[in-house]
Amino acid sequence: MKNLYFLAAALFCSTISAQNQISFENAEGYQLGSIQGQNAWQITDDGDGNFVQNQMVTDEKSSNGTFSFKNGYTDEYGGQFFPIIGAQKEFAQPLDYNDATISFDVLVTETEGSNFEMSAYGISTTQEYYPVFDLAFDWEGTLKVVSNIDYDMEDTGFTWEANRWYAIKVKVSATEIKYFIDGALIYTTPNFTQIDLLGMNFLHDNYSGDAYIDNIKINEANMAVSSVKKGNIAVYPNPVKNNLNLNLPNGEKVSLIQIYNMAGQNVLTNNGSTSLNLENLKAGTYIITVTNTKGTSYSSKFIKE
Repeated sequence: MKNLYFLAAALFCSTISAQNQISFENAEGYQLGSIQGQNAWQITDDGDGNFVQNQMVTDEKSSNGTFSFKNGYTDEYGGQFFPIIGAQKEFAQPLDYNDATISFDVLVTETEGSNFEMSAYGISTTQEYYPVFDLAFDWEGTLKVVSNIDYDMEDTGFTWEANRWYAIKVKVSATEIKYFIDGALIYTTPNFTQIDLLGMNFLHDNYSGDAYIDNIKINEANMAVSSVKKGNIAVYPNPVKNNLNLNLPNGEKVSLIQIYNMAGQNVLTNNGSTSLNLENLKAGTYIITVTNTKGTSYSSKFIKE
C-alpha cells in the first residue's frame, strides 16, 4: 500500500474569504479537470510529489449550476486505514468558533464502499490539528459525527441513500455543534475543542464509490468585501488578458476603482478611468468595485487570464 500525505497540512496558503460561496463554476475561475491549485485547493499527494487522481472539478453531477467537486475513487491506491484521499482549502481568516456556519450539498454514489468525511479543523494551543466538526457518510449507510479530539464517532441515527443530494449545514457555537440535513436538525454535540476554524476538507478512504460536493457556503460575516453592494455595471471583456473596460449605469461618472483578489486584498486602485491595463495582474478571479461621483458603489467579478 502506498503512503499518502496531505499536502500543505501546515501551510496557510489556501484561502476562502471574499469567495463565501463555491459552486465550482467557470465564473468563479474553475475549469474542468484536477482541482489541484484551482483557487488554492490542495489535494492529497503520495509523499513524492505525485497528486492523487480523480479529485476533479466535474460536470458529471451538480446541485447548483453545472459543475461540482468530485471526491473520487482512484484504483492506483488500495483501501486506506482512514479517510485521507481528497481535497482541502484553508480560510483567509479563521472563523470564530463562537458563531460559524458552513453548509454544502453532497451526493454519495454507493453504500458498501468508502467512508466519506467532511470536516473543518483548527489548531490547538499546543499546535496540534484537531477537528472542530466532522461528519461521515459511513459505508454502511449511516451518518456519523466526531465527538472528541480522538476522532471517536457517534451514530446520529440518520440513514442516507446513495445517489441523492443532501443539503448539509453545520452551526458552530461556543458550547454546541449542530448538524442539519435538508433543514432539519439531526444531531448536536458539545463543542469539544473551542478553537477557531482554519479550513475544511473532503476525504475518503478509497474502497469504492465517489462523492460530489457543491454549493459550499461560509457565513457571510467573514467576507472581506461584504460592504460593497452589487449593481448594474458592465465589465468587459471577461475573461480579460490585458485591458479591462467598464461602464456604469445611466451615464454615471467614475470616481474610484478598486480591485480585490479572492483573499480580500486590494491589488489595484485607480481614480476615474474606465479602461484599466491589467497586463501585470496575475491570472485568477477578482472582484472589482467602482464608486461613482455621488458615492454609490457597484461590484462585479471578472477573470484575468
